[in-house]
Amino acid sequence: MKTILLVGSSIFEQWSNMKDFALGYTVKNRAIGGTTTSYWTEHLADVLTAESPNAVLFYCGSNDINNGVLEENIIANVSQCCKIVHGLSPVTAFAYFSIIKAPQKSGKWELIDRLSSSIRIGFPVDDLYVETNDVFFGDRLPVDRFFVDGRLHLTSEAYATLSAYARPLISNWIGAGNMPR
Repeated sequence: MKTILLVGSSIFEQWSNMKDFALGYTVKNRAIGGTTTSYWTEHLADVLTAESPNAVLFYCGSNDINNGVLEENIIANVSQCCKIVHGLSPVTAFAYFSIIKAPQKSGKWELIDRLSSSIRIGFPVDDLYVETNDVFFGDRLPVDRFFVDGRLHLTSEAYATLSAYARPLISNWIGAGNMPR
């Protein structure tokens, strides 16, 4: 069975409309709300060993920002997670979804931009970087209808929009031979 594995924090944990995301692939969601990038550097190998996915989609770092984790540590942890995936299985593809510039993080948007830029620059060529803020941020502001009352988590419309945005990126990535068929 070909599998895409979602890991990371609550944004992915709550992404429930991922069934039928990529033709011929089953999606398994092992994201855990409240987790940080350092959590995944410690636990990702165990999850990968239990699941043996063809691809890992990773969203994490938002909680790191809320907890005051240093920028360089967030970058290093995301890089480490990518290395863990490739170290356990060189044929497993890795995709990182950038930290969302949610209204709750309004004082941290420049930090998020720096993190996104640094992570993207260091990303392996065959892996996929997905810029989520192309979906959720427009006219230099977050799109309010995409965020629930806490102004961090996403509405069902936001998840539908994210799916519509990410589906062709994932399909093209698969089609380019960057993940096993």
